[in-house]
Amino acid sequence: MYKFLLLVTLVPAVMLQNADNIDHQSWPQVSIRPCAGLRPPPRAVRIENCVEMPCLLPRGRDANMAMDFTAVQDASNLRTQVTATALGITAPYELPAERAAACNWLVQSRCPISAGEDLTYHLSMPVTAIYPLVSVTIEMDLVDQSGQSHGCFVVDARVVAN
Repeated sequence: MYKFLLLVTLVPAVMLQNADNIDHQSWPQVSIRPCAGLRPPPRAVRIENCVEMPCLLPRGRDANMAMDFTAVQDASNLRTQVTATALGITAPYELPAERAAACNWLVQSRCPISAGEDLTYHLSMPVTAIYPLVSVTIEMDLVDQSGQSHGCFVVDARVVAN
């Protein structure tokens, strides 16, 4: 029982530590497109190993990105919503629950967040080995508990062999 409790307390701490220890500042800043509607664009987006669009996403690896944004309102919770469009089909991209919980992946910060606060969010998105080798448009939106977007952007990518 005690081992289970220790594990339950250490796993989130390790996950939080991982977001803080990522060297996202060395990743190149990329040009993004704004999302449709009134969703605010982030201040900057950096994607590991991506200098220009389309970003190449090797199968079997994680795609890593960092997004600098300013909180538009106070929020107690943030979650990541990803939508992918490939071969003319648009569908939600379901992140694993622990990765979709964006509060766990804020760099040097935690939820709750305050309106006007400048933050950095790190996302590590799995690109599994079964994905087809196709071009894809990815929309990434960071939303709070009320559905308010705090930063949304669109990038072009291509899944490539490892």
